[in-house]
Amino acid sequence: MALRDFGTPSTKRALTPRVISAVTVVGLLGALAFTAKDLVRFERANAIKSPPSLIEAVQARPRAEAEWRIVRDRLETRLDQGAPLELGAVWSTRDGQICGLVNGRGSFGGLASMVRFYTVDRQPVFHRDADHVAFQRAWFECRRDAYVTLHSGSAEPGYCSSAQGRRHCYDMVNGVRRETRKTISID
Repeated sequence: MALRDFGTPSTKRALTPRVISAVTVVGLLGALAFTAKDLVRFERANAIKSPPSLIEAVQARPRAEAEWRIVRDRLETRLDQGAPLELGAVWSTRDGQICGLVNGRGSFGGLASMVRFYTVDRQPVFHRDADHVAFQRAWFECRRDAYVTLHSGSAEPGYCSSAQGRRHCYDMVNGVRRETRKTISID
């Protein structure tokens, strides 16, 4: 049976948009199902870990603080600042990795902004030290596993999270300047 046997040309023209619409709908539903399946897989693989119980936190704190003392000394050596380090949020993961934000000096010697770091073998790693994708993946893992808070502060990178930036930055709400700047912090 050939296509010409299925009716007049006007009938064929009337069926063409319906066939194209049906194929498009089936394709969109398939894409939606694949996206949902992939999202579920991703969320299961990267679930936020539960906060520690009080007993776990008390047991983990001494080890985390000992690691932090070593990492802090290495941060101070690496950044070579005359003044004390300005820190944002700093925490330890379940594996003992230290992650956080520090206000580092730029290439001209002035404080630049809060930058993210994490540690590998107690050595601080900054964004410029690693491949972009590798750094983002490691930072993402750090953020999802804030186990022991070592220093409270802003978890936002950038100028406005620094002490100087908080004096100069402000939020706009419905076109009106709001004087107090709220930052996301890990507590």
